[in-house]
Amino acid sequence: MSILFRRDETGDETRLLVGCPAGRFEFVSRQGPSGPDSTESIRSLEEEEILSRRLLFTRPEAEAACAGLAPKDACVVLAGRNGVRAAPLSTFSGKGAAALRAEAAALVSAGMKRRLLSLSSILTWAAEFGSYTTDFLGLVWPETLPGPSAWRRGVRRRGCDFDAPFGHPCTAVERQREEKRFGAETPRPGTSSALPTGTPPPPPRE
Repeated sequence: MSILFRRDETGDETRLLVGCPAGRFEFVSRQGPSGPDSTESIRSLEEEEILSRRLLFTRPEAEAACAGLAPKDACVVLAGRNGVRAAPLSTFSGKGAAALRAEAAALVSAGMKRRLLSLSSILTWAAEFGSYTTDFLGLVWPETLPGPSAWRRGVRRRGCDFDAPFGHPCTAVERQREEKRFGAETPRPGTSSALPTGTPPPPPRE
């Protein structure tokens, strides 16, 4: 997994590039500069398909399906290849929740659904996946997500060659930063490029 973070006047964006047995995925989480609204999306590079989820707390009137939203509720907007479905967050656990989840699941292709369900085995490995579990994929497929488990300690390694196939190649400056940290030679397969204890992390990519 590679973590790319950006912050500017439009808000914060955290991008996770993930390679696992289920395939290659790009997870993107965006928060605006004000208010608690957020958007998370998961793109499968194999299907070239995206499923996204918006949580609207401050502007539920933007979605007719969320008119009259209770003060402590939120509006959920799910969007996929096959359309968009909006509903109050509370309805995913209320009467008719099963039918609502079926409609939400139909927003993606069968292939995309299989890949998303295959992600359940890794989503509890790291805190960065938190925005994609309970209030995203867990809304649609609650039975597939395991309970919280111990996070796995990561090992910092080179990232530029990993990022490039996802469409995020490093700049010349980022390459130089990587070579300065890990050395000019690429580690041989099977060798570790773990950082010594206490080594500070490099600045986030922008």
